[in-house]
Amino acid sequence: MELYLDNIVFTIQKAGGVSVYWYELIKGIHDSGLDVHFLNTRSSSPNIFEQKINYNNFRCIRESSIPSRCLRYLPLQRKLPEAAVFHSGYLRVSPQQNVVNILTVHDFAHERKLATPFPRGLANTTQKAYGLKRADGIICISESTRKELLHFYPATADKKIKVIHHGIADDFYPADKSRPPVCTLPLDLQQTYILYVGARNKYKNFKVAIATMQQLPEHYRLVVVGGEPWGMQETEQLETLLPGRYQLLPVVSSADLNVLYNYAFCMLYPSVYEGFGFPPGEAMKAGCVVVSSNFTAIPEVVGQAGVLVDRAEPAAFAGGIRKLENAQYKQQMIDKGLKQAEMFTWQKTVQETLAFYQDCWNHKFLK
Repeated sequence: MELYLDNIVFTIQKAGGVSVYWYELIKGIHDSGLDVHFLNTRSSSPNIFEQKINYNNFRCIRESSIPSRCLRYLPLQRKLPEAAVFHSGYLRVSPQQNVVNILTVHDFAHERKLATPFPRGLANTTQKAYGLKRADGIICISESTRKELLHFYPATADKKIKVIHHGIADDFYPADKSRPPVCTLPLDLQQTYILYVGARNKYKNFKVAIATMQQLPEHYRLVVVGGEPWGMQETEQLETLLPGRYQLLPVVSSADLNVLYNYAFCMLYPSVYEGFGFPPGEAMKAGCVVVSSNFTAIPEVVGQAGVLVDRAEPAAFAGGIRKLENAQYKQQMIDKGLKQAEMFTWQKTVQETLAFYQDCWNHKFLK
């Protein structure tokens, strides 16, 4: 079984959840001993995950001279050997009949009109519809995503779909708090802070996070990590609504982020839509309680190990945070979170993906 993996996602993102998924997947698959080829690789890449890859150890193929900004929306342009398996990091499939196409679906934000507007939203949904029709096997990253797939594309054969959850990186773990923390950030870890991690736009509900903080006592501070660049209007709003009660950390290493999770009072994740949701998983794995909404894939990832509210409103989130002032209850949530996080490993993701490749190949060529 020859395997062709398309690294086009690294030309689309500089970072992001899909890049994390694809990097961890190809890293694990390369170590599997399979006959693997890579398409659309870049030795000098702005993507922070592709920068970690030494392509000298890989067999790399240039797919086409078409610029990647256009190629990302096209079916595979290179002919593959008969009975090869093709899997792309972002929604692409081969038009060949004699290969196995594997498609990973992360979410349906475009179909819900929660993501990029027209015309890119239309391009995404059109590409996804074509890929779903051509795919021999479809990976959904959560049961929530699988249900949405069958809602938006009901003609899709359920037997082609496999739910394979993401893993959570081993970079996140409970720290030994008997020793002074090693942290490069300008932050007093002894203060009572609530951690917000990731993007802030649209359904991520960052404005609700600010409003939640306004309902909490002033000794609670908000620490915001990562996300898109800050605009002047956004920072002025923060200063107006939470004067002296916030800190912005746009770029944080994994090691420092693990420290932030460990010393946070909790992580507030007010998003109302996720295909999976890395930050809640990371937080639980580091021993940080998650306060979030009870929507889409979030309860699937967090389970009974976090404080999930049925109304994504400031009062509900603030009430959930105040519950954690009970030390015994908080410790129970920490313990549950550590156990819940054990369900999500990249080793498991890779093993299930490889098994799915083989199942799809067997179904197509060993009938």
